Amino acid sequence: MGRNINSSKLTKQAIFERISQITIFATYLNLSDTIIQNCIDSGELIRSPLREDNHPTCGFKYDNKGKLKFKDFGGYFWGDCMDVVALIMSDLYNKSYDVNNKNDFIKILRHITFTFKDIFYGKEKDINLINAINTSIENIKHKKPIIELVTREWNYQDEHYWNQFGIDIKLLNINFVYPIDQYYINRKVNPIPKYYYNQKDPCYAYLLGKDRSDIYNIKLYFPNRDKANTRFITNCNHLEGIYNLNRNDYDVIVITKSTKDRLSISSVISKILSPYGEGDIKHIGTINIPHETYKLRQNEYDWLITKLNDNGKIVVLMDNDRTGKIETIWLRNNYKVISLLIPKEYNAKDFADLVKNNNFDIVKNLVINAIKYIFGYERKTIQFAWNKKAINIMPF
Repeated sequence: MGRNINSSKLTKQAIFERISQITIFATYLNLSDTIIQNCIDSGELIRSPLREDNHPTCGFKYDNKGKLKFKDFGGYFWGDCMDVVALIMSDLYNKSYDVNNKNDFIKILRHITFTFKDIFYGKEKDINLINAINTSIENIKHKKPIIELVTREWNYQDEHYWNQFGIDIKLLNINFVYPIDQYYINRKVNPIPKYYYNQKDPCYAYLLGKDRSDIYNIKLYFPNRDKANTRFITNCNHLEGIYNLNRNDYDVIVITKSTKDRLSISSVISKILSPYGEGDIKHIGTINIPHETYKLRQNEYDWLITKLNDNGKIVVLMDNDRTGKIETIWLRNNYKVISLLIPKEYNAKDFADLVKNNNFDIVKNLVINAIKYIFGYERKTIQFAWNKKAINIMPF
């Protein structure tokens, strides 16, 4: 194949006649051929080379047409070697390359021939290009994915799932939670949908605003998945629910650990606050951190303070487990917030499960007692906190 090869003769088949799909993947993902071959032969998974991955979630497998596919079971990528080359090129040249666009596809094929000069042109490989590819891999690891959504209508299964936590469809809608039919990640360079709706594996999207580059901040939630590393897919890492925290005179702001808990708390509060408050406690806001090991930033705490009235309180309610307690203690020690946990005798480690596993009167009484404690109405032991031994339920 000569240097001035006619683009019309540059086809995927011509590429694969000289270089394997495995080797293309290996070079553009900075892996070895041996690692990829082992994944194919054994089904073993590896950590993603394209994102920060705490667990092995990615594998390689041939489809029934002989096309080698790379799949991130975390839901971030699924495609063949041409999709990977397009992704790397898009970072290299700061321009999107679409494998479905004929002109872009020719450029992708051409780039492969330049990368493997020794095979296609009989020349020494360009080490600078190889280094640039490896740099792009690292860039992509830290680059924000663009998530695009195809929503669907709410159905009975959705209502049943959320209603068990006291959350209705109206509350979901005003909190920018949507049922998903399909979603894409970096669609221009990887046009295959990463998900299709399945009743056994529903997906819900939390729309969390836009960043400074006008990219939507999105978290995808898969409630029926077992592993924590596949239950959530996101392109952001900050406080969630800030657009619904729209007052500047809250009596209480509750920081919890998930959108599900945040909405469940909001729902219960809206049902009991008015008859309890008698004009004293009018406004309780809720917000959540993105995950239970997140460290609240000083500027985020300062912003929350601006949302309170002069006598307002910030309260933390995390899971009643080891991770939740560690996070609770960290927040209490660093920001002097009021810390609460749910007693284990109520068969619930978080607020959503409290609502699910107990009747409303029990939940109502716990919340009312918690409010009284927060504002000093009762100094005695209450049913909504944790003592030093984590056995009896007492205030911190």
